[in-house]
Amino acid sequence: MALVIAGRVVPLASDPAVAADTSASFRGRVWIGDDGMIAAVTRSRQAGPAGFEAAPVVDVGTSLVLPGLIDLHNHLAYNTLPLWSEPTQQAPFAHHDSWTRARSYAASVTWPAHAFVTAAPQELLAYAETKAIVGGTTSVQGSPPKNRPRDGWLVRNVEDETWGTRNRNLVYASTLTMAPTALAERANRMRAGSLFMYHCAEGQPGTVAAAEFRDAVAAGCLQQRFVAIHCNAVDSGAFAQWTERGAVVWSPLSNLWLYGTTTDVPAARDARLPICLGSDWAPSGSKNVLGELKVARIVADHHGWALADAQLVEMVTANPGDVLARSWGRQTGRLQPYAAGDVTVIRAASGADPFATVVKATERDVQLVVVNGKARYGTPALMRRSSAQPVTDLTVAGQRRVLSLTRPDDPAQAWPWEEILARLEQVRADPKREIELGLARLAAYSGPFDDPGSPLRLALDMPTGIAPVGGLPKDLTQIRIPALDSLTHDEAFLASLVGRGWHGGVLHKLADYYR
Repeated sequence: MALVIAGRVVPLASDPAVAADTSASFRGRVWIGDDGMIAAVTRSRQAGPAGFEAAPVVDVGTSLVLPGLIDLHNHLAYNTLPLWSEPTQQAPFAHHDSWTRARSYAASVTWPAHAFVTAAPQELLAYAETKAIVGGTTSVQGSPPKNRPRDGWLVRNVEDETWGTRNRNLVYASTLTMAPTALAERANRMRAGSLFMYHCAEGQPGTVAAAEFRDAVAAGCLQQRFVAIHCNAVDSGAFAQWTERGAVVWSPLSNLWLYGTTTDVPAARDARLPICLGSDWAPSGSKNVLGELKVARIVADHHGWALADAQLVEMVTANPGDVLARSWGRQTGRLQPYAAGDVTVIRAASGADPFATVVKATERDVQLVVVNGKARYGTPALMRRSSAQPVTDLTVAGQRRVLSLTRPDDPAQAWPWEEILARLEQVRADPKREIELGLARLAAYSGPFDDPGSPLRLALDMPTGIAPVGGLPKDLTQIRIPALDSLTHDEAFLASLVGRGWHGGVLHKLADYYR
C-alpha cells in the first residue's frame, strides 16, 4: 500500500530536483508507492504524483523526516548480551585475536550466544532486529549466517537483501582474516559487481592486524566495492593507496572499549574515502547507530577532529546508502525519486537544527520507522495513521511503542512481544535442555536445509566462524546466560561504562545525552 509522510523533510538527496544541497531541509512530503520505492519528494505547496488518492497521509508536524538509518557493522547473534570486559586484563588488547583468548570470553559471550542460536534462532533475530529498529535503523549488516535466505522481519539485512532477484551474493562479508588467495578471489567478485565487507586491520597500530590491509592491497581489493570495517591499525598514509575509493566503517565505541584507540578518520577523509558508522555488537558496542552517532561526536571532539553534525549524520544515511547502491543497484540513505522507501522520523522542535537534533536524539525521540514503504515501528498514533497491521505493543525507554512484527509461520498474524521475551527467558532458565532440544529438532529434519520450510539454522559469525571459541563445555549445565540486554542506552548500560574498558573515561560523556 502507498504511504505519504509529511513533516520537516531532511532528504540528504543527491538529486538536485529535490534539494540543491544535502544540508537542505524543508516542510514537505515523501510519497512512497505500492512498490516500496519513493515516487516523489515535494515541498509543501507542490502537488504530489498521481495514484496516491487513497494513500494514508501521516503528518508528523515539526518532526524530522529522514532517510532510514543504516548500520554498516554489526553482529546480531550476540545482541542479547551485556557489555563485556576481561577482569584480569591489565592493558588494552592488541588486536582482534587477543580478546577471544581472554579467560572469561567463552563463558560470557560465545556460550550464551550459541545457546540462543541453537535453541531459539527466530526469537533471537526478532529481539536483535527490534533492538536496531528502536534506534531508527532500517538496514543492518551482520545478520548471522543461515541455512536459507531470509531478509529481516523488521529491517533489511544487508547480506541477505536480493531486491527480488535470484542473486543471493550481492554482498559478501568476512569477520575472519583471509589468506591472499581468498582475497584475490573476492577481488574478482567485486569486479563482477559484488560488494565485499571485510573486518580489516582491527587493533592497535603496529600490530600484526595491520598486515590485513597490506594483504588486501596486494590482492587488488582496494576497489569501489570494498568496504573495510575498522582499519584502526592502518597507518594514516596507507589510505592514500585506495584511489578507487570504497569505504571505511568506523565503530568508535567498540574500538575504544577493546583497544583504547580508534580509526584515523581524518586520514581516511583526506584520502576522500566515505566514512560509515556501525554500532558493532553488544559485548563491546552501542545499542544502535543512533547511539553510535553520539560516541562519534564525543570522540571527534575529544581528538579535535573537524566533523560537523551533518557529516556524522551522512555516515548513517547517504554514505552507506551510496556504497550499498554500487552492488544493490538501488539507492538507500537518501530521500529522492527511485530510492527505497526507508524513512526514520525523529522528534524535533520547530526551527531546531536538524543534524544537531539527530545526533542528540535518543530512542525516546524515534517516532516512526518505515521500511520498504511499510510502517514497522513507531508511536501508537503514527502507526495507526500509517494503517500498520498486524502489530504488537512494547515499552521502549518508558514509552509505549508499536511494532509490526509477524509470526514466522504466519505473516498474517502479529507476533506478540511478550511471547518472544518468554521464549528467550525459557532458554535462559535451562540452557542445557534447550540446546539439546534444538539439536534434536535439527537432527530430526530429513529434507534439504535450504528449503523454505526447513528449520532455521544459524551460525555464529565471529571470531572463529561457525563453532564457538574453544567449543562448548562438556557439561552444558555450566552455561549461564545473563539477563537480556536492554533495548536502549539506559542507566544500567551507562553505569557499566564506568571503570571498565580502555576508553580512559572518554565514554563517560555518553551519559550526558541520556540523562
